[in-house]
Amino acid sequence: MPLQHSVGFAGDDARLLEGLKANGGGAWLAFYDRYAGYVLSVLRKVMGPDREVEDLLQEVFARALEGVHRVENPDALKAWVRSLTVFTARSTLKRRRWRKWLPLFDETDDDDGAIPYPATQDAIEERLMLKKVKALLDSLPVDDRIPLCLRLFDGLELTEIAEACDVSLATVKRRIARGEARFAALVEKERDLREWVKRARSS
Repeated sequence: MPLQHSVGFAGDDARLLEGLKANGGGAWLAFYDRYAGYVLSVLRKVMGPDREVEDLLQEVFARALEGVHRVENPDALKAWVRSLTVFTARSTLKRRRWRKWLPLFDETDDDDGAIPYPATQDAIEERLMLKKVKALLDSLPVDDRIPLCLRLFDGLELTEIAEACDVSLATVKRRIARGEARFAALVEKERDLREWVKRARSS
């Protein structure tokens, strides 16, 4: 439930944006209340199960604090927040890929593999399959993975994805098509994952 300080800005992005630019503390708290859940949702869909998601949430809002003065249209506030979130996720994924090439880098698993209680056979299978899906998505080029995740898991329109990724519509179409083809080819090589996907689609 939003906190009391959000009431003065409820449903009014024009007033909220004005307050943000004036660096009003109440406006910033209302901004966080309004968009934190959405930012977290986008991060989880792009990053998958990841221990850094909460830290990245704070990073997104830190970037927002620095750049909100560039937003002119209140109607574009949510799209701007989405673009900022995608940029933060993309930077993190690219940084991780670079770190893998550094000597003595000790890579840790982002997912602790915990199985929800009670540990039914279906829950265990789903957890294992989702880990495989994440591993396959991790293997895709970052610029293909992000628009594909936004399309599959967030259901964004192509124009929204293009805006969030700061590329043309034609470019985002190419990246999604390329990502889908690569992901499908990888799934085909994993028999258990292939069968699980087929069952999920038919259910």
